[in-house]
Amino acid sequence: MSAPARLARLASELRLAFDGSFAEPAAEVAPAQLDLLAIRVAAHGYVLRLAEVSSLHADRRLVPVPSPRPELLGLVGVRGLTVPVYDLRRLLGHEPGRLPRWVALVRAATPFAVAFEQLEAHLRVEQSSVVATLEGASPSHPFLGGSVSTAEGPRLLIDLPALVAGVTGIQRARAPEGEGRR
Repeated sequence: MSAPARLARLASELRLAFDGSFAEPAAEVAPAQLDLLAIRVAAHGYVLRLAEVSSLHADRRLVPVPSPRPELLGLVGVRGLTVPVYDLRRLLGHEPGRLPRWVALVRAATPFAVAFEQLEAHLRVEQSSVVATLEGASPSHPFLGGSVSTAEGPRLLIDLPALVAGVTGIQRARAPEGEGRR
């Protein structure tokens, strides 16, 4: 077989394969996923968006500092930064308790961290399992961004950007529609 005949046969096979690919059913698109951290605060289950957390630390030494804000637990050193650590228990309106074990550094324009008692799991859920608004949500809980259905039942979603803005007064620039948080 000559070279032009081989090329013509190969082109014909490629054309048939290409055209045949359109006759096959379309692949199903996987639903959008959301990565979360399941945590406990004052014996209540909550979740944090993993995309809003820059790092997670256990048993860090907190240096107490005087403050008019009772929810400020103190300062912690992380990667050369001095970061204020706030007690999620108090920020969410629960009674103060023992010193929390876990510290989550929040992705924010300024150093900011929250502390909580227990890290339970990493969860990957479908975006559709997030309910954006809480029915009967109280204005006293401005840091809750809805709820998430999990295998263990619904958990309240803590809106870390709203929490940082509420505590520091610094608003995070909103991403254009369709970008940023999912």
